[in-house]
Amino acid sequence: MTQNAPAHGGGFSRWVVRSLSRLMLLAVVFAAGALAMHFGMHSGEHAELRKQQARAESLQADLDRIQAELAALRSEAQVQAGTQRVLQDKNAELQQELGRTRDQLAFYEQLIPPGPAGAVAVRAFDLQVDGEFLRYRVLLTRNAAPLAEPFKGRMRFVANGRSAGKAVKIELSPPVAPAAGEAAASAPGADPLTLVFDQFQRSQGVLQRVPDLSIQSVRLEILEGDTVRASQDADLNRVVPERAGVLP
Repeated sequence: MTQNAPAHGGGFSRWVVRSLSRLMLLAVVFAAGALAMHFGMHSGEHAELRKQQARAESLQADLDRIQAELAALRSEAQVQAGTQRVLQDKNAELQQELGRTRDQLAFYEQLIPPGPAGAVAVRAFDLQVDGEFLRYRVLLTRNAAPLAEPFKGRMRFVANGRSAGKAVKIELSPPVAPAAGEAAASAPGADPLTLVFDQFQRSQGVLQRVPDLSIQSVRLEILEGDTVRASQDADLNRVVPERAGVLP
């Protein structure tokens, strides 16, 4: 019995050693697993964090782009609004100008005589006594289509009066030199009484009075060649004398 005890005690020691070794191995394995699990979990969190950061940066870039486009659209809208206001003002101005033009056209259309095509009419004939001269103003109209050939003719002024106790008729002409305060209205050698117009003609000028002739009236004749196309008289007794060099 005494000889078997040491052998029993040695087997127990070996069992204890093996058990402790197994426990230590299990502890190491458990620790390694825990560490692996820990690092694995945190590795996933870092990956997700990087993913979210990348998405946030992409969204920020999209936001910056959209804000830049919005600012450009606002600026363009302001420019368009300013351009629209300018065009609206210009349109209103043109509408007013068109209205005035139509009114003037209607006025002048009323002046056109209702006679046959090409007929010429004296719409106004005014004389002013100015010392040795007579100043005249004439408004002529013609019933003609817009593309018709222009009227070509001449004005003739015939004075009716008395000279040396006799009734006479004398044709009046412009002075050779311009009257005081009167600039030359045409080129040298040109006839200031010549007419070339389509539908309207305003003429004004100066006539030389004849010495010792008491003028009672003046007849304006519109000539085409030698044919009188229109005429009108002005009674000089109703004309108020003007100071020399002063136009009405």
